Amino acid sequence: MPVTITENTSIDYDVHGEGPPLLLIGGLGFGRWAWFRQVPAFARHFRTITFDARGERDLKGGVADLADDAVVLLEHLGVKKAHVLGTSLGGFVAQELALVRPDLVDRLVLVCTSYGRGGPETISPWALADMIGLPSLNAEKAVRKGLEAATSDAYRAGHPEEFEQLVHWRLADSPSLSTYYQQMRAGARFDVSRDVGHITSPALVIHGAEDRYVPVANAAALAEAIPGSRLRVLDEAGHLVFIERYADVNREVVTFLKQLRERRGTPREAPAAGGGAEPLRKASGALRRLVEGVRARAS
Repeated sequence: MPVTITENTSIDYDVHGEGPPLLLIGGLGFGRWAWFRQVPAFARHFRTITFDARGERDLKGGVADLADDAVVLLEHLGVKKAHVLGTSLGGFVAQELALVRPDLVDRLVLVCTSYGRGGPETISPWALADMIGLPSLNAEKAVRKGLEAATSDAYRAGHPEEFEQLVHWRLADSPSLSTYYQQMRAGARFDVSRDVGHITSPALVIHGAEDRYVPVANAAALAEAIPGSRLRVLDEAGHLVFIERYADVNREVVTFLKQLRERRGTPREAPAAGGGAEPLRKASGALRRLVEGVRARAS
């Protein structure tokens, strides 16, 4: 049964599995259908909660309003503390939640996201045009163009049928234009670059090396900003890394969430799935140099 937020808006949700609560917060324009690769895997270990906010409203408070939705849902379900995983815009919401309501957040997983507009590298005008489907006025063409920009060439070549399914699902469960642009505006205003270092939850940052929407330099900056966080960058994956490289993402997330709480310290890299940590150390070093180069050019 939906949870009422206001007279015109509500939260639809699903709960799968048993165990420690795990809240999944999706990105801009994506419904809970987008977790089709995560729910079966996570539900074997966690009480996995997915949700959609339905209805029209003015997000005057920006991302904070979206974080309030998550609080309302957790309180409705009687959840006192949960692991939280957010992708893209949902990663903004997850960070806001961890900062404003740290009592509710156990471990934090941030996928294909950043700490907002204060990040070292912004989306290019061309990628932004693809994301919102410009210049096409045809819904199917706009969605297809956006999903092509959100995925890697390797994924589309290797999984053409699944890609077509994503287009179908996205068209069948698209938010209204008003809701879409309200959320886009909320995301565009979000900036916790000065606050993200106050996050107290153990954090894992996962990113696709070919992300056009949130350039990978932002993942390195985010991981460095959150004390004791871990960074995992996956090759041959774009913005939808959690779908494109779902087996690796799921394995990293389950392993991270099931670990005993460690002492907080300096940022560290998660060991590569199925292998040692050396390749990731090299990748992380390259990312740090990239971030430093971007900052130097900006100064």
